Amino acid sequence: MKKAKLLLSLVCLLLLLPVFGQSQVVVKNPSGLAFLCPDHASDTSHEIDIVRESDGTVVQTLVVGDPPLNTQGEVEFSLNVQPIAFGAYRFQARALASTFRSDTSLPSAVWERVPGKPSGLVVR
Repeated sequence: MKKAKLLLSLVCLLLLLPVFGQSQVVVKNPSGLAFLCPDHASDTSHEIDIVRESDGTVVQTLVVGDPPLNTQGEVEFSLNVQPIAFGAYRFQARALASTFRSDTSLPSAVWERVPGKPSGLVVR
């Protein structure tokens, strides 16, 4: 009986191991975004939607210009999410070429706007 329970426990553990290995860390207060843009050489700007995870509402659209590609060949830029209300969000991007807009990208992974970490603690 003990061997059967031990074997069952071992099988359950082995089945759960892949789940533990695939868990993602949710980024809190992201400070940048990077993505691939196939027509970067000929586009003129990019728009980034900040989409609330709970209901899919676009809470803000950022026009971020056309920065040079980073060393990995991605469009990359800095951003500040401090003005956004606390909650869970996703990014979506579009490329612009004059008055033409690409389709909107698939959504990014979920990220969270959370209170900033206190710093500069002084014991008095």
